[in-house]
Amino acid sequence: MSSEGPTPRSRHGLIVRLDYGYPALDAPGWAEGDLSRQPLDEALRAARGAPGLVLRHAEWALAWAGTREGGSLWPRLAALARRPGLVLECRFPRHARDIDGLLRAAGLQADTWETPASGALPPLYGELAASPVLRRLHLDYEWATGMGAARGGAALLRIAVLLAREGPAAVPELAARLSLTAGACRAYLTWMEDAALARREGRAFALRHPLLAELFTQERPGQPLTAPRAGRLPRRSASLQRPSPSPSRQPTGMDWD
Repeated sequence: MSSEGPTPRSRHGLIVRLDYGYPALDAPGWAEGDLSRQPLDEALRAARGAPGLVLRHAEWALAWAGTREGGSLWPRLAALARRPGLVLECRFPRHARDIDGLLRAAGLQADTWETPASGALPPLYGELAASPVLRRLHLDYEWATGMGAARGGAALLRIAVLLAREGPAAVPELAARLSLTAGACRAYLTWMEDAALARREGRAFALRHPLLAELFTQERPGQPLTAPRAGRLPRRSASLQRPSPSPSRQPTGMDWD
């Protein structure tokens, strides 16, 4: 995929892959659909009468294609790209490659664009510089959703901790430190790249952006939270007392509100 800015064009297809924390593609005048929050046909109908259609969360096309409603989805998307025009926006490299391959199989060679893997800080985190707790919540979400899209589980976590605390490293060094074979280590790093959690830096690998290291190098952001003062608990208000069990229902040992 190219790293030049995306330019939606009528009667063309465009796959846009954006890292977390980057603004959605702006396509003035084009209709929008969201494959993660709308029925498929409703999202596609938005293209009627518009100069083009932007489909957000396009990775959901991979799921919709397996449903009865999604029969012949890829030829339908290829036809929309040819007229009026189509942008498929998604987050993860693996999904973007899958979408590209399926569109090619349907006879469409789409233009492609993705966030450059330069290690630059996503714009969202610059806006949250004065709110460390909120910034941490977004970092947690970025990491958790990336791990949800990846394979490898704890193996990826071990690599992330090492990259966060000691900086970029090449495959042989990481493999030796983690007692892995070079092949296994390289596979794990590829899975992290596919989930936009890691990037290449010459012959070394690093976390996708440096702020992710905060997740593995400190317990919590900002000032420490003030613990409540110790003391006796207040007496329970009568209005919050648990009602007695109904005579028609036998106690189960644990009642749930």
